[in-house]
Amino acid sequence: MVSFQKIHMIVFKQTVKASVQLNFLKRLSRSLSNGYTLLSALDTLKWDKNLRDISNKIILLLKDGKSLDQALDELSFHPIITTYLYFAKEYGDLEASIIKCVELYEKRLEYTKKFTQVVRYPIILITVFSFVFFFIQHSVLPNLLILFQQNDQNSQGFSVAINLISFIYYSFITLLIACIFFKVLWNYVETIVPFQIQLKIFELIPFYRSYLKLNTSFLLSTHIATLLKTGLSIKDVLAILSNQQKLPILSHYSTILMRGLNQGQYIYVILDQFTFINPQLASIFQKNSNVDSLEKDLTTYATFITDELNQKIMKAITYIQPIFFILLGFIIILIYLSLMLPMYQIIQTL
Repeated sequence: MVSFQKIHMIVFKQTVKASVQLNFLKRLSRSLSNGYTLLSALDTLKWDKNLRDISNKIILLLKDGKSLDQALDELSFHPIITTYLYFAKEYGDLEASIIKCVELYEKRLEYTKKFTQVVRYPIILITVFSFVFFFIQHSVLPNLLILFQQNDQNSQGFSVAINLISFIYYSFITLLIACIFFKVLWNYVETIVPFQIQLKIFELIPFYRSYLKLNTSFLLSTHIATLLKTGLSIKDVLAILSNQQKLPILSHYSTILMRGLNQGQYIYVILDQFTFINPQLASIFQKNSNVDSLEKDLTTYATFITDELNQKIMKAITYIQPIFFILLGFIIILIYLSLMLPMYQIIQTL
C-alpha cells in the first residue's frame, strides 16, 4: 500500500499553488513555535483539509530518508523555500529558516500580484487593439490609399505614415514574442550552456543584470551571516555554499573564494572582481577581521539590500503601465492622423 502511494505521488506530482505553499509554511512555523517536532507539526497540519494531502506526502518522504527541503522539492515547492530549508540542515534552526521563507515568499507573491494587476489591462487593450489594427491596416488604409490616388493626390506621405505605424506596432509585438520565445528556449538550453557563458549572457541584459547583482549580494551576505552564527569558520561556510546546487552563482563564487583563500588571497580582493557582487560587500569583509562583527555587519547589509530590492522592484512595476500606454497612445495618434489628414486634403480639393 505504501509503495502504491509513493508511485502515485511520483506519477501524478503537481505543482502546489503559491497560496497553499505560503499557508503551509505559516502553519508549520506556528506548530514548530509551539514546541512540536517536525513530524508532529506535520500531523497537526492534517487538520486543515487543504494541507492534508501535502502533509501526508511530506511525511512519507521524510520517513523514506529525505530531508524537508528535498521533500518540498519533490512536491515542486518554489526554490526560495527549498533553498533556505537546505541551509537549515547545516545550522539546525529550522523554525527561523521557515520564518525567513515566509517573509521572502510573501514578498514575492505580493510583487506577482501587483505585476498581474498592472499588466492585466495592457494585455486586454493590446489584444483588442490588435484586432482593430489588423482590420484598419488590411481594409481601411488600403481603400483610403486607393481613394487618395484616384483624386490625383500625392500619396507618398500617406504611404510613409502607414509603413511607420506598421513598423512600430509589429516591432513591439515581435519584441514581446521574442522575449517569451527566449524565456522558453532558455529553460531547455540552460543545463547545456557552460556557466561562465551564462554569466556573460546575463551581463548583456541591462535591467536583469542590476537585479541579479543586488540579489546575489543579498544571498551571499545573508547565508554567510546565518552560517557564521553557528560558529563555523569562513572556509567551512564557503564549503557549504559551494557544495549546494540550488543557487548556481553562489556556488560558483564560493568555489572561487575558497580557491583564492587557499592561495593566500584576501576575500575582499576576490569579491571586488565579481560582476554580480556589490562593492559594498567587499568593503565589509575588508573592514571586519572579527567574526562577530562580520556577522553583524552582513546581517545589517542583507536588510539594507532587501529594502533596496523592494523599492526597485516596485518602482519597475509602476513604470510598466505608463510606458505601455504612452506607446499605445502614440500608435493610435499616428493611425488617427493617417486617416484624417488625407481625408482633409481630399475635401480641400473638392
